[in-house]
Amino acid sequence: MVIVVGCMKRVTYVVTPQEEYFDPTETRWRDRGVTLEAIHDVDVLADGTITVFLEVSGAPAQIRASFDQTLPRLHDSEVIVTPEATMVQLRYQPTAFNRAILEPHRNYGVIVEYPMRFVDPDRSSLRVTVAGPMADVQQLVDETRELAELTVENVTRYDPTSNPPYHDLTAHQREVLQTAHEHGYYEVPREATYSDIAAELDCSASAVGQTLRRIESALVGATVSSTLAGREREV
Repeated sequence: MVIVVGCMKRVTYVVTPQEEYFDPTETRWRDRGVTLEAIHDVDVLADGTITVFLEVSGAPAQIRASFDQTLPRLHDSEVIVTPEATMVQLRYQPTAFNRAILEPHRNYGVIVEYPMRFVDPDRSSLRVTVAGPMADVQQLVDETRELAELTVENVTRYDPTSNPPYHDLTAHQREVLQTAHEHGYYEVPREATYSDIAAELDCSASAVGQTLRRIESALVGATVSSTLAGREREV
């Protein structure tokens, strides 16, 4: 499918890796009865490792057993159980395929809309929505299709000013942001640290920091885009 016409596009597609996993360790989850539900965040760090924030379902003991510390590429892992969902944060050394599938997202001016949902966990089929300039979105889709099976489900016009940015945050992101605000993290001077917020949410300080950075990037980006669009209309 070719994406045509317009300046800014939002595209939803399903991507399925040829090996039916993005990382071979995913087979360990399946063998232990753990289901991958969604990816809430992915980031490539300066040292080349990848951090990923996953939503999963399954018994906590089986979840932890799926990524025990004997895995050679695993650096850090944490399981966060909340009333709404079970979340897993991992930092690991990527495979060549991991790097290749993520590289287009870093090379083009697109926004990945989280969470990305697994529509067929047994094959690691993942529904992804990206938005940005038409040419960049088309290039990302084309490059991803060279690496994996990809089916475009929906193409719509993208207007970054059309939705209130706060309501585009996930429930988990809103909880972290609200907790940070309530504890004075955004006061001047700051009245709370990542560790303070983490203690309230029963998670790690690094998880809080990563989530807040992602939130701030989304909110600032949406605010700046809205302001610039408003100025262009005034000219």
